[in-house]
Amino acid sequence: MAPNASTQSAHSGDHAANNKDAVAAHFISKFADLQSRFDAPTNVFESKGKRFLEATIARFVDRNEPITVVLPGFPTKTPNHGGKVLGPLPDRAEELALARLEKLCASVEEVYPVGCKVTIFSDGRVFGDLVGASLENIRAYKNGLKELVKEAGHTHIQFDGLENYTKTDNPEQEVLERFGINQMDMDARIANEPDIGNNFRSFSQFMERDMADRWAGKSEAEMRKGCDDVARKMMLRNVGFSSLVAEEYAHAVRVSIHCYNNAGPKFGIHLLPAKRMDTPRTPWHSVICEDVDGTVRAMDLKDVDT
Repeated sequence: MAPNASTQSAHSGDHAANNKDAVAAHFISKFADLQSRFDAPTNVFESKGKRFLEATIARFVDRNEPITVVLPGFPTKTPNHGGKVLGPLPDRAEELALARLEKLCASVEEVYPVGCKVTIFSDGRVFGDLVGASLENIRAYKNGLKELVKEAGHTHIQFDGLENYTKTDNPEQEVLERFGINQMDMDARIANEPDIGNNFRSFSQFMERDMADRWAGKSEAEMRKGCDDVARKMMLRNVGFSSLVAEEYAHAVRVSIHCYNNAGPKFGIHLLPAKRMDTPRTPWHSVICEDVDGTVRAMDLKDVDT
């Protein structure tokens, strides 16, 4: 006797739910290889973020669309050539980072043939002038990334940028005005929001090293104030940029090179090999060293062979 329509519908619904669960579970297991996390109880991925990520993946499966992961980053190499990096162009560090992203997407296809894509939303124009990076170097870096993707045969990585969403010669200011960022009390947010405060401190520490030439001859207090001033401007732009990404990629899996509590909507990742609890290093601030036993380490250039 043939099953009735209601039975068929129930079985179909069960299969769809099971498929969503399987895809989400597989994605999360592979994503764990990249995740960065604070120590408990600051990290709340298991209690909150996991459910958020499962729901995000389920929406893609429901629509039978490729899972989209969006990563703001890969701006340009730090201007501290010789101290932190070899020069302005992508190198082995970027190769490794891109390969990790490609591997994640390819692994998703094992259970979800529709696929998975990573969009790198390059933010070089957002911060470049603040850290002294030229537009020429920003463009050369992004073009170099595209060449690395092509040469490696990566098929799951694509690029986006401010130029696709702004109309003026000052896209940074345009984004700030679009989202009303200039009226924001950033000092209050730094003081009261842990994620914002953590990013501010991270930016300020980076400015000490990335802009070392600017601080030559300055006192410790002058350098600290200068770093904080630049970091505060970076935070305003970062909030504006994040607002743009959130609006244009509202349904995507949003990942970040910064550590978060991983409740969602943002999840911190390691672009380079590291222990999960380590502070994430980025390829644009690092050189890669490979030990004789095959261990890969990311570090500042000045620390190599010392």
